[in-house]
Amino acid sequence: MMFSKITTIGVGPVNIQIWGLLVALGMFLALLLALREAKKKKMVSEHFIDMFIIIFVTAIIGARLLYVAQYWEMFSGDLSGIVKLNHGGLVFIGGFFLATLALLAYTKLKKLSFWKVTDIIAPGLALAISIGRIGDYLIGSHIGSRTTFPLGSYYQGDLRHEPSLYLAINAFLLFLFLTLIKPFIKNEGLLSYIFVVWCAVARFFIDFTRAGDLDKLVDPRYSGLTLTQWVCVIAFVIFVPLLSLKIAKGKK
Repeated sequence: MMFSKITTIGVGPVNIQIWGLLVALGMFLALLLALREAKKKKMVSEHFIDMFIIIFVTAIIGARLLYVAQYWEMFSGDLSGIVKLNHGGLVFIGGFFLATLALLAYTKLKKLSFWKVTDIIAPGLALAISIGRIGDYLIGSHIGSRTTFPLGSYYQGDLRHEPSLYLAINAFLLFLFLTLIKPFIKNEGLLSYIFVVWCAVARFFIDFTRAGDLDKLVDPRYSGLTLTQWVCVIAFVIFVPLLSLKIAKGKK
């Protein structure tokens, strides 16, 4: 299909960045879902408002720092470019990692159960990721490899995969799945483990649809895999055994 980027929408005299709008919308909906679940579990709502602010800020910082590290040659000559987020350049896994560390620190400080908190956040976070990836799709981010798949879009005359669209669909399916099974899960941390394993497996395979033949739009490969794919492998190796133990423990 033919596709044109949609980077801004006009609201009167103001142009709003569509990506930023959708990311903010996703985080807002995720917060509402978390607050509703926190109320059911009799947890302090203010903690979750604080945590979502921390998650949002640290996720942007972490995602930007990893992007800068991967493409240092683009910034070494002009360090001011590091803070120019309007030029694009974020790596999801960097944001996820730093936000997780910040969340861990906050829960320790407030004497909260980290896994109880992440279980509450996980479904809404999946929804937020889905909405954010729709933003990626609309602005034409993450060009894919050549394909004949009907959901592909044309770029420079070639029909190519849309990794952002696949990631959006995947995250929405994860949101639905977590929402459906949540009432039946009593084992603390299980929902979070499922979230990590699902994301690791899906992202590992979806990354194979990313372009490898466009000089300036290619994610660096290390032994044939992107950095994110290697992180997914590590996450899979760590969390699948943990998930298995959690499930086995829940059956006793």
